[in-house]
This record gives sequence, C-alpha cells and structure tokens, in this order.
Amino acid sequence: MLYNVWAFYELYRDEKFELQEVPESKNVLDKWILSKLFVLSEDVTQSMESYKLLEPVRSIKSFIDDLSTWYLRRSRDRIKEGDIEAKQTLYFVFKTLSKMIAPFAPFAAEDLWLKTRKETDQESVHLVSWPSLKISEIYFGKCQAEEVLNNMKETREVVTLGLQARQKAGIAVRQPL
Repeated sequence: MLYNVWAFYELYRDEKFELQEVPESKNVLDKWILSKLFVLSEDVTQSMESYKLLEPVRSIKSFIDDLSTWYLRRSRDRIKEGDIEAKQTLYFVFKTLSKMIAPFAPFAAEDLWLKTRKETDQESVHLVSWPSLKISEIYFGKCQAEEVLNNMKETREVVTLGLQARQKAGIAVRQPL
C-alpha cells in the first residue's frame, strides 16, 4: 500500500518544492495527515522505549492505510493539479515515515529513503536521527492538532454511517444520492 502511494506521488513529483521541515499548509487534509504522523511518531517512540515491538507495527500499518485510503484518495486532484502544499506534505510524510519504519522494515525504509534523499542528507536512513515529533508542538493557526484529529474522526464516523445506510438501501457507492 505504501508503494502504491509512492508510485502516485512519483508521477507528479516536483523536487524543487520538497522541504526538509514540517510544511505549513492551509488544507485540512494536510493538517490531518501531519497530525496523524506526529501522533504516530509519539506512539512508535513510546512503544519502542517500552520494548513493545508489535504495537508500533500495527500503528504504522494503520497510518499507511489512512494515508492511502483517506488522505491520498481525497488529495489526488490537488496533487494532479500541482498543489505545492499537498506535494510538500506527502514528501515530508514519506521522509519521516522512512525513519520510523527502519527498525521494522529496514530494506523498504532504505529504499524509500534513497528515493527521497537530498544531497545534504545522510546516505542511509539507518544513519539519521530518530524523528522526535510531538503533537503538542504542532499548531495550525487557529486550531490545535488534536482539534483537527477530532474533527476528522467525526467526519469519518459520519461517512461510515452514510455508507451503512447506502448498503441497507441497496444503493451503490458510486450512485449519486
């Protein structure tokens, strides 16, 4: 699933806009996936420090699922149209995620690192520092990252209820209401 997201990104990649720092975006989807990434960083770090190795793998898998099925599906048009903020966000996610998956999937992490690596970066993902992203340190203008996460959680619940209602009524997902 991660490589499918990468393959799409690579089609519309524009290396001159790729940043090393956290991108500042006004789009709610960008804010949401960045918030999820920061939460993932905290969860994986905490689990690793507690020597719990199965929990971070589950968290990473769940994050990649959200990245693919929620973020990318709703951001495709933006990326195709050349939205710089969306591309910067996705690049930052890939770069950071490669660091987080390195202990669990070293070859995949290295491959992703080499694809996103800049000349000034270390030559291997296994030589870089662990990402120390904290959800309390990310702030999006008028709202906190936790607020963005809560709003998206509510939105997803509404979508789930809508899909259940469609299924009960026998209305196909692609059929307009």
